[in-house]
Amino acid sequence: MRTYESFLALIQELEGDAADLERRLARNRTAWERLEHGADDPVDWGALGFTIQTLYGVLENYFLRISKFFENNLPADRWHQALIDKMGLEIPGVRPALFTDNDQTRLVREIVRFRHRLRNLYGEDLDPHKTSDVQRTVTDFFAEFPDIHATFIGKLRSIANAL
Repeated sequence: MRTYESFLALIQELEGDAADLERRLARNRTAWERLEHGADDPVDWGALGFTIQTLYGVLENYFLRISKFFENNLPADRWHQALIDKMGLEIPGVRPALFTDNDQTRLVREIVRFRHRLRNLYGEDLDPHKTSDVQRTVTDFFAEFPDIHATFIGKLRSIANAL
């Protein structure tokens, strides 16, 4: 059974993840700025790719905390996609949706597809054009994330206070 205290613990965990995302986003901005200022070595593109991957890793942990707290039901064969899909679902009487529109889900799907490609390069360099496109997606999504997070935390506080 979920309690006021368990909601407060979840809120604090999500707040910690949001702070971690901000720190990692600063690294991502630094890597992107180097490229914008003329760096063009595959190592620079790899560094940017690494920051995108780590951003998604923290975001995925954020999603997992929510999913496990409320339902803990992900299919083993496609849990990454199912997890993202669940963040757009409001489950009446259980939990609010994290994402309020399909565009947010679409942006996160693009980031996870990049992470999958990055993990399966096997010695190849990142394509600068594709990586730049994903960086724009990262920039777009994480510009919205503070509001997404604050809205969701507000909903969780409302539920906790109603207990």
